[in-house]
Amino acid sequence: MRRKFGILAAGLVLAATAVLPAGAADFRPLGVYLDGLVAKGRYPGASVLVLKDGREAYYAQAGMADREAARPIRRDTIFRIYSMTKPVTTAAVMILVDEGKLRLDDPVTKYIPEFASLRVYKGADGDRMLTEPASPITIENLLTHTAGFSYAFQPATPVAALYRKTPLAADAWRFDPAFRSGDALARTLAELPLVGQPGDHWHYSMSLDVAALVVQRASGKSFEDFTRTRIFVPLGMKDSGFSVAPANGPRLASLYTRALDGSLKKSDDGATSELLHPLGGFSGGGGLLSTIDDYARFCRMLADGGVANGHRVLSRNAVAAMMTNHLVSAQLREMKATAAFGLGGEGDGLGFGYGGAVVTDTRPLGGLGSVGEYAWGGAAGTTFWIDPAQGVIVVFMTQVVPPGPERIRDRLRQLTYEALAPK
Repeated sequence: MRRKFGILAAGLVLAATAVLPAGAADFRPLGVYLDGLVAKGRYPGASVLVLKDGREAYYAQAGMADREAARPIRRDTIFRIYSMTKPVTTAAVMILVDEGKLRLDDPVTKYIPEFASLRVYKGADGDRMLTEPASPITIENLLTHTAGFSYAFQPATPVAALYRKTPLAADAWRFDPAFRSGDALARTLAELPLVGQPGDHWHYSMSLDVAALVVQRASGKSFEDFTRTRIFVPLGMKDSGFSVAPANGPRLASLYTRALDGSLKKSDDGATSELLHPLGGFSGGGGLLSTIDDYARFCRMLADGGVANGHRVLSRNAVAAMMTNHLVSAQLREMKATAAFGLGGEGDGLGFGYGGAVVTDTRPLGGLGSVGEYAWGGAAGTTFWIDPAQGVIVVFMTQVVPPGPERIRDRLRQLTYEALAPK
C-alpha cells in the first residue's frame, strides 16, 4: 500500500516514519484508518484528500481498485461518485439562475409540461387515492428534495413500490437509449404519483435528475454538454463525465457489492464496464464519474465563492444559496435515516441547502467542524465536505454498494479536525 503525506505547514512530503515539524498537522491517523478498512476486508481500496486554505495538506491511498486483478488504487483512479453528482447538477442549475434563464420560483411545468397532470399519493398501502398538488413544484423544490418525487429504493413506501415497476428501478434507465433525450424520463415520472405535497418535507428522490432535464431544456444543450463546457472544462476536471473513454478503462475502479455477511463481491468490472461506452440517459442525481482531484477542484470552486482558475463559474450569491440551509426541522424528519446511506454519517445537526446537507449545529457532531459546512456522499461510499469557516475540504473515494455501517464521514471528520486542532 502506497501512501503520501503532505504537511501543509512545512510543504514537505514525508515518509510514514518521518518526524513532524513542531506544530504541524499530523494527518497520519487518516492513512492508518484507510489501511484498517482495507485490512479488515470492509473495502477493497480507498483514497482521501485533505485541502487546507486552498492547498493540499494530505493525501493517502490504500488497497485495490480491483482486488481480483491486483490493480491498486492510484491518484488518478476514476470512481463512480453516484449522488455526489447532485451538487454538480445544482451548480448547473445555479449557472442558469445567474444568467436569468431560470428562476428558483419557476414552476417546473414551465420546462417540463409533461408534469401538468401530476397527482399526490394519499392513502394506506394498496389504496391509490390521488389528490391534486396544493402548489406547483418549483425549481427550488427540486434542489431541496421537497418536490415530492421518490426513489425506487426508498423502503416500505407505496410510491417507491410503483417506481420499482418502471425502468427507474435501479440504474437500468441510464443505459437505455430511449432515455437519452430526457423525454422518456419526463413521461415515466409523469405517470407516477408524488409521495407528498410539494414543499411539505424533505424526501430523498430523483428530483436532481429532473433538475438536469430542466437544465437541458432551458439551455438547449444536452446535460452532458452543459456540464462539460460550463463546469468541467473551466475547472480543469478532465476526468469527469458520464462515461469513460475506453483508453482510460484501466483507471476505472471496479464496483463491489456488500453481502449481508459483510463480504464483498465484484458487481461491475472496471475493465469491461458498460461505462466505457456512451450512455443512454444522463442522471443528474447519480450518473457522474470523477477522480479525487477533479472533485476537489469542484469543491475548491465552491469554497472560493464560485471562482476557479481566474474564471467565475458561479456568482457568490449562487454559492451562498447552495451552502445555506433552506428547511426547518419539521421538514427534515427523514434526514437522519437517509444520511447514513446518502452522506456516510449520522444525520444530527444537519439542515439542507441546494443539492447537499448543511451543518446547522455542531454540538451533535462533537463540536467538530463549523456551522455552514456543506456535504454529501454517494451510494458507493464516496463522501465530501467543505468547511468554509476553517478552510477545510475533504474528499473520500471508494467503490462499495451499500457503503456499510462504518459511518466513514464521521470518523474522517474526527481525525481531520483532531489533526488540525492547535497543539
